[in-house]
Amino acid sequence: MNFIEELYYGNINPNEKRYDKDTHYAKTMRKFCDSENELGKMLKGKPLHLVNDLINASDEIVAITSIENFKLGFRLGVQMICDSLICDDSIFKDL
Repeated sequence: MNFIEELYYGNINPNEKRYDKDTHYAKTMRKFCDSENELGKMLKGKPLHLVNDLINASDEIVAITSIENFKLGFRLGVQMICDSLICDDSIFKDL
């Protein structure tokens, strides 16, 4: 199968990544989750609601930023490919 077919059939998922449990990312994610769970146990009512709203808003900001960065990177890659295909060879002599 070619790249376009792989993409069509859902075999290419750049947003699905697996991380080694010993990476800095995984450790930081565990710390975040542990802190969120501790706050959830300590807070009730409006403070808990505010913390949850804050976390959800942060997640949404990260998602929007990730999508925009992916689109920007994709566009830059396409521009790089286009520039490499459209070669201004006027400075070269014919052999």
